[in-house]
Amino acid sequence: MVSDGTADDDERDHACRPNADAGKVPMHRDMSQPLRQVAAFGIVIALLLAATLVIMLWNDRGSRLQAAQRQSMALATGSDRLLRAELTTMERALRGAARDGREYYRQVPERAPALLEASIRGTLERNTDLAAITLVDDAGMPVTEGAGDPTLARWAVPANRVLAGELYVGGMEALPGGGRVVLTAVPVQPGQWLLARVRLAVFQRVVSGLDTGRSGVVSISSRHGELLAHSLDPSAVERRLPRPMHRPQVSDQVQALGVADSPMDGVRRVVAVSAPRDYPLVLFAGLSYDEVMAPWRTYFYVATGIYLLYLCGFVYLYGSMRRGALRQARLAEELRTGAAELALAHQVGKVGTWSIDRKGGTLRWSALTRRMFALPARQARLEDFYAHVHEEDRPWLRQQVQQATEAGRAVNALFRLVLRDGSVRWLSARGERVSGLGPHPRMTGAVTDITERVRNEARVQRAEHQFRLVFDRNPAPFWIFDLATLQFLEVNQAAIDQYGYSREEFLAMTILDIRPEDGWEEIQRTLEESRDGGPPVPRVRMHRRRDGGLFEVLGHLARLEFDGRPACLVLAEDVSQRLAYERDLAWRASHHPGTGLLTIEALAERLDAGAAGYTIIHAQLRGLQMVADTLGREAGDEVLQAMVARLATLGARYGLLAYQPAEDFVLAVASGHDPQRALEALRDAVSEPVRGRDSFHQLEPRIGVADSPGDGASADLVLGCAAQAAHAARENGVVVLRFDHALAQRHADRLQLAGRIHLAIERDEFELYFQPIRHAADGSPAALEALLRWPQPDGSFIPPSDFIQLCEDTGQIIALGRWVIRAAAHAGRVLADNGWAGLPIAVNVSAVQLFNSDLVGEFTRAAEALGLPPGALQMELTESSLMRNPAQAMQVLESLSASGIAVALDDFGTGFSSMSYLQHLALDSLKIDRAFVADVERNPRNAAICRALLSLGHSMGLVVIGEGVETEGQLDWLVAHGCDHVQGYLLGRPMPLRELLALLALARDSG
Repeated sequence: MVSDGTADDDERDHACRPNADAGKVPMHRDMSQPLRQVAAFGIVIALLLAATLVIMLWNDRGSRLQAAQRQSMALATGSDRLLRAELTTMERALRGAARDGREYYRQVPERAPALLEASIRGTLERNTDLAAITLVDDAGMPVTEGAGDPTLARWAVPANRVLAGELYVGGMEALPGGGRVVLTAVPVQPGQWLLARVRLAVFQRVVSGLDTGRSGVVSISSRHGELLAHSLDPSAVERRLPRPMHRPQVSDQVQALGVADSPMDGVRRVVAVSAPRDYPLVLFAGLSYDEVMAPWRTYFYVATGIYLLYLCGFVYLYGSMRRGALRQARLAEELRTGAAELALAHQVGKVGTWSIDRKGGTLRWSALTRRMFALPARQARLEDFYAHVHEEDRPWLRQQVQQATEAGRAVNALFRLVLRDGSVRWLSARGERVSGLGPHPRMTGAVTDITERVRNEARVQRAEHQFRLVFDRNPAPFWIFDLATLQFLEVNQAAIDQYGYSREEFLAMTILDIRPEDGWEEIQRTLEESRDGGPPVPRVRMHRRRDGGLFEVLGHLARLEFDGRPACLVLAEDVSQRLAYERDLAWRASHHPGTGLLTIEALAERLDAGAAGYTIIHAQLRGLQMVADTLGREAGDEVLQAMVARLATLGARYGLLAYQPAEDFVLAVASGHDPQRALEALRDAVSEPVRGRDSFHQLEPRIGVADSPGDGASADLVLGCAAQAAHAARENGVVVLRFDHALAQRHADRLQLAGRIHLAIERDEFELYFQPIRHAADGSPAALEALLRWPQPDGSFIPPSDFIQLCEDTGQIIALGRWVIRAAAHAGRVLADNGWAGLPIAVNVSAVQLFNSDLVGEFTRAAEALGLPPGALQMELTESSLMRNPAQAMQVLESLSASGIAVALDDFGTGFSSMSYLQHLALDSLKIDRAFVADVERNPRNAAICRALLSLGHSMGLVVIGEGVETEGQLDWLVAHGCDHVQGYLLGRPMPLRELLALLALARDSG
């Protein structure tokens, strides 16, 4: 732009163009090589992507098929277990009927078929899955009512035996009324079999409800290919298959068959089969191949879409690069044509140029300047140019230019130019008078657009102002200090308010002045770490106010440069209250709030963190909770605090003391102390009566001891062992008991038995036996006592003494008692249907049931559900059960009496009953304990006790029952002295309901 006129500038521009054209290179030589490289790279990536996607799809397909195969094998395994359970249950029912048949043939051969038919009817009533049961001979001919099977000898062979037991499985048979059954047989005795027809619902129940998807299937078939059950189409058992089923090899393991087509519906499935050796049935499990592979197909479409998307993107990118190369070539040509103008601008000031003629009337500028400011022409009158200058800068700029033109001074002006679109630009113009560029001297110079610089400076000023506002008005204390001298450089008002110093005092201090002297070394270490380049880590430090008060501060540091020197910005967060609250929470998390002692969890953590070799003494203080429950919480707290004060000295002397609500203290004796002495001291402390507000309280201690590491590697194990020993001491009635592995085994056996009880209740494994109670005068049946039995698969029984008390301890007695009541009601219904409607059944009830369940509702609902009349069910409970809470027992018995449920008091005379309560209890009968009936005819003392009990019961209007009658002498004595009813082995042992019905039938016939 430094020129005398337009013509001169154009000539100079034209003079420069040949040099630019001389260096021009064709586009295809410059860009063809990079484009070929991009194309090759894109093709390689496409091939790699294709290979990767193929491998991923192939691996995913294999993984899905493997997962489906595992799932089908899991279905086959689970169905196999269910089928085994069903077959075992079926065999157990048939073996029971066969066992009854053998007994009948052994005891009463002439009546054995009739009795066996009655037993079979009972079996069919209890097992609805059995369509019919017939006693047949070896040739399959029926001995009792029902159809036989001439093919029995062909399929009742070892190959068709189930689970190496006594049950044999044959073929299928169609019922006359529709439906199909499976023939099974169980041997009764040589030459006789029980032939049972099993409904296919047994097998259908095994395969129903399994998670096989929409088209998955689980089926059961015989080894001959007969379909017994089908989860997807239960009616398939009625049709012949279009193709024969695959007959797998017999194996003890579930077999994976891979992908196969179903012979029924032709659906492809991932199949597994179970064909065990120990029963002649085959289980097929298959998941639909289409359902398994549906996600894979989606994955395939997505992968294909990704690959096509890549190809489209690559083609688009390659085309864009080629078009960009062409545009770049055109731009390069344009840059070459302006090379001369740019070279002149760089020579003067690397910006646009201007000039004013000698007379000062005309202003000229270069083409670049014209483009920079969108000026209409390459020159204009000076006054016309002033019209575009901002009105605030116009007078000053006119004066500057006039003085420079007249006096020859240099021009250095900063002003605003208003462009045609109304926008404002900041310009910096520099120039001076020059000669030699024409016939006359002129003013010439450069002009720079500094709009962005001015705006940046304005932004910096605004940012500094905003920072000042944020810094000064921030509610958190802030300050800046010099990293070399530690002098405060700046501080905000919040810091002045927090520390109590004035601003002038702060700026005259160093950061050491607000820290205690013991923290100065820590400051130096922190600053050295910061100088080494490490990021400052926020830490909690103690700070001091002007008045000397100390408080905790979390310092957040950031390095910066302040006034040209390295400094540090600090935010001081007062965390005193928060840390105090966290320390309080930590204390509460590890200590019991009421006693201040460690919790068991905190004690275990400390023991694990310390050395081994400690001894745990676990003390249960029975009666401590009872004080609070009986005398109130305040009295209970007084006794508890007194005991804590007594035991805290032991904890301080021997190790650690912990408390576990509501009655347990745990003393951990550290290594180096005598555990025996600590045990004796603890025993003496807890055995001494504890003084309350108005009375003394004698607590009952039960202490368990365990050692580390002998009894466990971790503190939790040792604490658990000591607690087990304390529980065992309570059960055995001793004060101190050391843990041993036999004790642990007994507890493990109890826990295992408790778990078995829960499952046994759910699986209906318990049975009721019934012992007759007879009239003493004529021996006729007066009532039945229901007695609980738990049969085992091997034919043995778990004694009630082994599980009844355990049920009471674990609370399962309520569920078990509810089952007994329902089972007794069902037995009452069977008795009524067989002509014994007036024979009531007595059910034994524990104290837990009496005080923790709705006995009236359970008896009433059971009787109503089976249509039993009032009095069909009776209740027996022991004398000691009533005395646990006589007042509540009185209310329950009155409710039972009002509902027509008779109550008998069992084992009368063995407890410590109060006559004052006994006379008010709503009882119907008393049962004299067998201990008094034994030798009553020869032992005068027993005879005297029995006479007194008979007199007492009769005087109260109660029926008196003598238990444990085992000899004729005992029976004669009780009859002679007016006993109402008698019960014992002499008159009938406990027996299953079917045997009892047979016995009652015999008694009726003989009568």
